[in-house]
Amino acid sequence: MSKVNQLVDKAKEFGAAAAAAVNTSDIRFSKEFRTLCEQNSCGKYGANWMCPPGVGSFEQLRARALTFSEGVVFQTVHNLDDPFDLKGMTQATEVHDRIFRDILKYIRCHGGYETVLPLSAGECRVCRECTYPDGTACRFPDRAVASLEAYCIDVAALMAGCDIPYNNGPNTVSLVGLFLF
Repeated sequence: MSKVNQLVDKAKEFGAAAAAAVNTSDIRFSKEFRTLCEQNSCGKYGANWMCPPGVGSFEQLRARALTFSEGVVFQTVHNLDDPFDLKGMTQATEVHDRIFRDILKYIRCHGGYETVLPLSAGECRVCRECTYPDGTACRFPDRAVASLEAYCIDVAALMAGCDIPYNNGPNTVSLVGLFLF
């Protein structure tokens, strides 16, 4: 069994609802996602080192991602009381982040890869307050994580290419993480 397939199994052991191996060359990037970031609907544009514009340009991020050849994508699925269950969404994000960090720790300790690019859902949440844009640099670059969206990755296409449903039904929220090697 290949290292990547072992990591797919390990992601499921850590609590992922689904996981799959990906070839980086199959990932679809779209500059349109940067336009969505610039509209600042999440409130993190220009406020976080791992979000645009601090994280880098579309071209820089796409080029960086494409230096890796393979990866593992995983998804967590969480039930909500209703489509507006903000408490449930917050709890889902916390669970997803824990699973993401557990998988990342395993990869760094046992994965056998020299370099990993970890990408997750939403903004980096390592620090309570990010130093961007007033700080000279990220305080924890070894722990900071950008989102798939910041990298302009078409998450719906990525999931479809892995035969993992992007939408898991009413009153659920599905969150995605990706590790490139």
